[in-house]
Amino acid sequence: MKKVLVTGGLGFIGSHLVKELRRRGHEVWVCDLMHSGDENYVRCDVSKYRQVERLFEEHEFEHVYHAAEYGRWNGEDYYENLWLTNVVGTKNIIRMQEKKRFRMIFFGLKRHMVKSHEF
Repeated sequence: MKKVLVTGGLGFIGSHLVKELRRRGHEVWVCDLMHSGDENYVRCDVSKYRQVERLFEEHEFEHVYHAAEYGRWNGEDYYENLWLTNVVGTKNIIRMQEKKRFRMIFFGLKRHMVKSHEF
């Protein structure tokens, strides 16, 4: 059993991943902007480095699944949100990965691909 974090774990992609990882017996934590009653939930905006830093000061994760924000409507109407999550947020998670040495899996639906980066 691994301690896993899923960023964006309340969204469409992340929520399905959380269910599957828990079904496989992992201790899964979720961070997202929405509120949740889940005991393994931390409200965190990945585009804010100090929030990410605080999350990783309180927890040691072996794997982090970083969910890309996606969607035609988000991309056309709210591209600033996509930039903050997918670029700034990813940079913040990678900076934390350099310190904590966890394995990060970046994933999203738009291009149907998964990238893994390990230090």
